[in-house]
Amino acid sequence: MTLIAACGPGKNDTDDGSSTSSTTSGSTDPTESADPTESTGATESTDATESTDATASSTSPNTSDPSTTTGTTGPDEDEFGFICVELVKAENEEGDPFAGTTTIYLTLEYDSCLNDFYTVTHPEYAGGPEGTAVLEEWRDRLCSEPVGAALVACEVDGFEQNMPDGAPAQFTVVYKALDAAQIDGRTLLWGPAPLAELAGCEPKARLTTPVSVLGFPEQGGPLWQAQSWENPIGLVKSEASGCIRVSVAKNL
Repeated sequence: MTLIAACGPGKNDTDDGSSTSSTTSGSTDPTESADPTESTGATESTDATESTDATASSTSPNTSDPSTTTGTTGPDEDEFGFICVELVKAENEEGDPFAGTTTIYLTLEYDSCLNDFYTVTHPEYAGGPEGTAVLEEWRDRLCSEPVGAALVACEVDGFEQNMPDGAPAQFTVVYKALDAAQIDGRTLLWGPAPLAELAGCEPKARLTTPVSVLGFPEQGGPLWQAQSWENPIGLVKSEASGCIRVSVAKNL
């Protein structure tokens, strides 16, 4: 397992005792001149007009300058996106399973498109400086992206990428929950991962086991995990639609 950026201590140890490595992650033509046969007064009048036009031209803003474009359009358009995962209390839960939650682990398994992207076509994003730069940008965006859905109040603690030989790769995002009362019915953004244009295929990832989503208190083992889920396969997008929906139950 490669630890792409630092995580909270203790909760990301593997079952087999292995550990992860860490990195922190229209003006007058200036060539024109007054007719020398005209009077001096006419010449001065022409010069004054040209000076006024030139001044107006130089002070008018260029609204077509592409460098002023911001957001997700034009030259600054994103190449990476996310998969949305909605967390809800399971129907058979009497209490609030999220009470006391301070940390959430969300792990999705890459499909073949994402697996090939990170291992074959663009391995520089798996552990090189390019990948680190993308992760650091999205460290803040995953909990604040304006996607139209109510997001879990959170901060990103770190990322883990597990790419074993002969097995599907997995990517984990570790979130610090800022308010346990703002988890139920809210959405987490998993990522970043390449959008289809950069990936050259349809980038998807899936939730595979109950322990793919875990909630922890300040100290001790997991408080809750996934009990069931709908639409387990998510497509990497720039919007919160078609989310994976996870029903959560207390960990017994």
